Order: sequence, then C-alpha cells, then structure tokens
Amino acid sequence: MTESVHAKLAKRLDKLPIPYPATVSGVEVKILKKWFTEEEAEIALAMNGFPESVATIAGRLNRDPEALAPVLEAMSRKGAIFRIAKGERRFYNLSPLAEGMWEFHVHTNTLEDIKELRAYFEEFMVKGWYGTPTSQHRIIPISESVNDDLEILTYERAEEIIRAQSKISVAPCICRKEEKMITGRGCDHPLEVCMAFGVGAYFYIENGYGREVSQDEAAAILKSAVDSGLVLQPGNGQKVWNMCMCCGCCRGLLRALKKFEKPAADGGLSCASGAGRGAAKKRGE
Repeated sequence: MTESVHAKLAKRLDKLPIPYPATVSGVEVKILKKWFTEEEAEIALAMNGFPESVATIAGRLNRDPEALAPVLEAMSRKGAIFRIAKGERRFYNLSPLAEGMWEFHVHTNTLEDIKELRAYFEEFMVKGWYGTPTSQHRIIPISESVNDDLEILTYERAEEIIRAQSKISVAPCICRKEEKMITGRGCDHPLEVCMAFGVGAYFYIENGYGREVSQDEAAAILKSAVDSGLVLQPGNGQKVWNMCMCCGCCRGLLRALKKFEKPAADGGLSCASGAGRGAAKKRGE
C-alpha cells in the first residue's frame, strides 16, 4: 500500500525536537489531513524546523519562488507552519504540534477536532513532550515562595521576562477554552493569559490569534494569574518566546504530569541551568 503524503508528513514532524509520535489508530495522520491539503503536505515535507527563505524552500521543491510565496504565506496564516518577517522578507519553518500548530488553531478547532486531539495527546505527552532530553517548559517560582536554598536564575522570574520584551501578545488559553467546549464546565481561572513575545508575538498579532498588550498590561495579567493560583511556565531557554499560565484542572501538561510517579523528575520540570528546581506556589486549587 502506498504511504499517503500526510503519513509521510507525520514521520517528518516526528523528527523535530518535539516529536510527533505514531499511534496504532493513526489519529495523528487524521489531524494533519484537517490542517494540510495534499499540496501543502508535499511542501511541508521539504521544510525544516528552523526558518528558511522562500527561495531556499522553492529550490528544494524545484518550484518558482514567486508562485510558492503566497502558498507558504497562506499556510502560515492558517497555522500550519510558522512565519518570521524581516522587513519585506519572509522566512518559514515547520512547527511542532505543541507548542505550535495546536495553539495556532485556538480559534478554529471544532468539537470534533478537540476530541481527536485529546485522543492523541495521551500518547503525545508521554512520547513527544516528555520523551525529549530537554523539556520545552519549566516551572518558575512565584516571588513570595522562593527559598534561599533554591538556585534560580534571574531570567526565571516572570516579571523580569515580561519587562524585557518589546512586543507582547496575549491570547485565550487553549486548554481552558477547549475544556469548556468539550465538558461544558471549564474552570474559573482567567482565560486570556497565554503570552507570546518577540517573533512569536508578531505572529500571533498578525494572524489574529491574540492581541498586543503593553508591558504594564501584561504584568497586570500576570498578577491576576498568580492571584488565581496558576502555575507560570515560560519556554525553556534564556530567550523566552512564550509563557503559559496553567491550571491543573484543564492544562494537559500538568494533568499528564500527575500520571508520573515522580512528576518533577519524570516531567523534566527543572531549571534550564540544571542547578536547581523551580517551585510554584499554587493557590485556590
């Protein structure tokens, strides 16, 4: 039997730093069929996980760059791939499922989409998210809960991360939004808390996934999240491009951690330096 282009794309995405593991049911391929046409999947197969110019991608496909440019732009506008703009030039790259394509569909996922994604996330979280040497997220401490014996780097403070940004966007938390859609309940924690910075913020704002906010408004959102007892989780790197503010009731990341015997160790939620472990004070849960 000939392998479909979407099945090939699933294998290609599985080679990214955050893998896209195969399942017996093949639901991971079904998800891609909703997000990529066959032509788009063929194009994506020629792309990498780091930004490349239209000319580079076109050369790999033996296609005219001028004809390919609007196709890549459309793919990035619907959240199938990521885009970086430098003046008039555009650079595109493959995006992992999370954080990436899943969050980029925060406003378009249907109830059927969410059910399929949830069926896949059980396996993705174990093999994809937590199956990598370096976790994509780290838990950072609320200022009031830091102990002297914790070796926490200064960039691990959420307030300092926000104040260092020149471009910030905020969007609805896809975990809480989808939890309410699928169960009808959700939770009472703040919804508009998903932050992106720098190139991520530009992407979110230009695509209409989120809105631009000032440092002061972002800090106010952060305080609201802290007061609500949310766990602060920036991307795992000194140059942070996003920050999640998670609850244990809706957030797939934290729910998955509860299944490990030693969540902090098995989940890889350590400081980026490896020198110490962050601690988050959770209130109201």
